[in-house]
Amino acid sequence: MFGKSSLTMILWLLVCFMLHVPAVAATVHSSYLWHSQWLTNQASHKPSFFNTNQIERLCALSNSSRLRNYLRPILVSRPVGSDNHVRVQKYLRQSMENLGYAVEADPFTLKTNVGLKTFTNIIATLNPAAPRRLTLACHYDSKDFRPEFDFIGATDSAVPCALMLDVADSLQHYACNGSAKDLTLQFIFFDGEEAFKEWSSVDSLYGSQQLAAKWAQQRYPPYHPNARRELDRMDALVLLDLMGAKNPNFFAHHQYTFLNVYRILPETEAQLKMVKGCLHQAATMFHNQMVRALIEDDHLPFLERGVRVVHLIPLPFPTVWHTSKDDESALHYPTIENLATIFRVFTARYLKIII
Repeated sequence: MFGKSSLTMILWLLVCFMLHVPAVAATVHSSYLWHSQWLTNQASHKPSFFNTNQIERLCALSNSSRLRNYLRPILVSRPVGSDNHVRVQKYLRQSMENLGYAVEADPFTLKTNVGLKTFTNIIATLNPAAPRRLTLACHYDSKDFRPEFDFIGATDSAVPCALMLDVADSLQHYACNGSAKDLTLQFIFFDGEEAFKEWSSVDSLYGSQQLAAKWAQQRYPPYHPNARRELDRMDALVLLDLMGAKNPNFFAHHQYTFLNVYRILPETEAQLKMVKGCLHQAATMFHNQMVRALIEDDHLPFLERGVRVVHLIPLPFPTVWHTSKDDESALHYPTIENLATIFRVFTARYLKIII
């Protein structure tokens, strides 16, 4: 009776209705879909600025138990093809579905230097009908060091996965309610970021390379004479990696997003530090400066195709990187909770959420 796009629209309307927020975005979908207004809006987008009362309301959404509960099932060794890898994949999918997201599993099989491997990217989109996306991303596989040891990858990247789930959960009742009606929130959990042997252009970034290539060919809107690439719907790809250790330092690495996206993070952190009870006392994490460093990570296949990216990876890397010590003992929970609050406010500002 209904096509796939109609079902998507109905599901999204039901989600927004159940959350008691306006579902106006669905009604404007057709007006944005068939011409380039959304591209103009994307280029001219300005994030909201929240006053102290709004910041306090967003900080009140913090919940350390919720964050740890999201992290716990991911704190396992999860190399591609393992039972734990499948369990974590299902857990991420179910968690996002429970929060009202349209979840797409994107499986593919490739010949690698250790034989055929099946990977599955997980894409969760709040309103698939909206032309634009703010996309937060991380990888969920862990490097395979067996038989030497079972690598947990707490910072690499169990914590980034949990942070993304926490953003989705904490903003569940608000994310539909943004003043930018053609913009929605999207999460990508990449598979196969890690090399099976030695890192190289052909042994790494399996999931992100596959998805970037796929979306470069996929047209939006389908069959329209002025269709753009699916990639062009992304306002920015914000990639989280190697997070959870104490005293991380993050910098901007790309000039365009430094001015338009990254700068929201140091602004937000500074503002949160001025509001009592929002952050644990800690050194500044997000620095308002450019550091030109081309680090190969899941953002790269998108950057090479012209997508605006924000690569959030601490410099220097955590001392436990790719060692057996990258487990829960390496984590500093006050830092993780601060990151969760900052990413929540960053996301709310970019989406222009009304709170």
